Amino acid sequence: MNPKLNTEKEPLKKVSEKKVNEEREKLAFYRVYLNRYVSKTFNKLSTVTFGLGFFSSEGILLDLYPKDSDIQKKLFGDDIQVGSIWKGIGHNAVSEGLQVRRSRKSVGDENEAVILKRYAVYFSVINMFSIYSPEELREPRGVAIITPLENARDDYWCMAVGIAHDVMLNVQFRDISTKYYERSGKGILVVDSFLTGENIITYYNDRLLHILGLEDKNLNLRNVEMVIDSPPDNKELWDIIAERKAVNDIPVTIRSGGRRVDCILSTDAYYQPSIKTGGLVMYLTTPQRIAAEVSRKMANGAVKTFDDIIGGNQELLKVIERARRMAKTESNIMILGESGTGKDVFAQAIHLASRRCNNPFIALNCGALPHDLIESELFGYEGGSFTGARKNGNLGKFELAMGGTIFLDEIGEMPLDLQAKLLRVVEQKQIMRIGGTRMIDVDVKIIAATNVDIWAMIQQKLFREDLFYRLSTMRLNLMPLRERRDDIPVLADYFIHRISEKIGKKNIMRLSEESKDLLMSMEWRGNVRELQNLIECIVQLYPGDIILPEYIKENASNFTGSYQSCRMDPETDATKSEREDKINQGKPSDLTKEDLLKALKLCGNNRSKAAEHLNISRRTLYRKLEEFKLTDK
Repeated sequence: MNPKLNTEKEPLKKVSEKKVNEEREKLAFYRVYLNRYVSKTFNKLSTVTFGLGFFSSEGILLDLYPKDSDIQKKLFGDDIQVGSIWKGIGHNAVSEGLQVRRSRKSVGDENEAVILKRYAVYFSVINMFSIYSPEELREPRGVAIITPLENARDDYWCMAVGIAHDVMLNVQFRDISTKYYERSGKGILVVDSFLTGENIITYYNDRLLHILGLEDKNLNLRNVEMVIDSPPDNKELWDIIAERKAVNDIPVTIRSGGRRVDCILSTDAYYQPSIKTGGLVMYLTTPQRIAAEVSRKMANGAVKTFDDIIGGNQELLKVIERARRMAKTESNIMILGESGTGKDVFAQAIHLASRRCNNPFIALNCGALPHDLIESELFGYEGGSFTGARKNGNLGKFELAMGGTIFLDEIGEMPLDLQAKLLRVVEQKQIMRIGGTRMIDVDVKIIAATNVDIWAMIQQKLFREDLFYRLSTMRLNLMPLRERRDDIPVLADYFIHRISEKIGKKNIMRLSEESKDLLMSMEWRGNVRELQNLIECIVQLYPGDIILPEYIKENASNFTGSYQSCRMDPETDATKSEREDKINQGKPSDLTKEDLLKALKLCGNNRSKAAEHLNISRRTLYRKLEEFKLTDK
């Protein structure tokens, strides 16, 4: 844009009104702070002898103050008008100042354009660097004091520099605030009530638009009613804005464009009447985002993966592979297994192998809470809904798990009345807080687990059959330790090393062969957890390098009776048990199911003692138990 040099007194070239408005839009906040300065100063003058112009980087005069048309006419006639172009018309303070990014003045004949020779121009550039990249210099803008030649005085040059610096400071502080707001991760809305006497938006971010479901458009310096529906809607929020009230994490429902959005609101108020500024900074987030933040800080997040499951038993490996496949689905999972078999470990591993792995994992033990607390823990409650309730209410585990996984351990302990409510949640994917009046959508994967005979509970009407089928779209049956005895030495060695490292014990103990045999012969009613506890006890109590059988006998919680090694002699591996059976009275083939059950009952379900009572080897006993399908009993 290079207008031809004026050699005669002809008007300066002008751009269209549309172009002026586009440039004003881009530089809206520069103009805001300039307006504030003008409103504080020009009304102090008894006689106005100069005008103040604001110029774009292209040298377009965007604003001319004072805006009183009579004063402008008196000072400049028709010579100087908004929209005129001062760059590329020969030497003048504005053109040179924008080019060299320095303050300049041009008085009378120093102005090359004839129409400007009657005036003195005192220009100061507005140089702003980006706060995100110190090397990035923004396009120059500037302000100029313009006065008829007879009023020329260098004091005006000082004034122009002071005005430019004041605008730069305000813009700089706004940029710093913007950078801070962006780090919060929340929706931000800054409302200024001093600019025009109305509530005007001076800052907002994309996160705010996303939360309120608004389309991406320029809201800067627009009335806040473009974002928040006018009263009587949003009465609570409008009261906070009017009173510039500081609040902290309160739940509010905002109506925006007729939509209803639940938010958590915090505010900071500011008030500086001496510089005509005052308003409110609003920080908005959704309960779901709060839930995700809380979940990341909670101690019950998932940390175990499938690599943390120790053992090489072939059946166990099949279970792990099945669980891996389940993790890739969105179906609910029911994990069945005795206490101590690692149901919680499998639940965490499934979560971390799923597409939800970066979202919350929330666990709740349904058997560890009193009946009257389980519902509020699961579904949350509204403020004041019962005696002792928090004023602002509380999020339940389903909301905390939003987008992730909720693990309901010991689901068989859940009371029947809550089972009905849980069934509705599973079916509808919605919850209602205690004391609430509206449904809240929830997106969670449910993993439930129990160590009880769930089928027996269903038959006894203690657990809802329809809920069971809803929760067990996929089922995972975990093996008791006694069914994977080949993993016992491996697990024991793993626990020895892990516990020694944990307590700083330098001498790493090892199991004697007799100790391995003893461990493999025990019942392990507490499964892996019982084995871990036993090893932890032994490692800490005994100073030697070898774990002897007597250490196990002294500390095993349910060890009774004598011990005889069940380790097979390699030389007679295939024939030893048969030879023992022939020597002893009776034949194994003559044993009945009733004989086995009677012997087990008589010996307190101790299989070693039962084998001894029947005069057969333990190997034969196990073979007969499998033959009669009594391994689970």
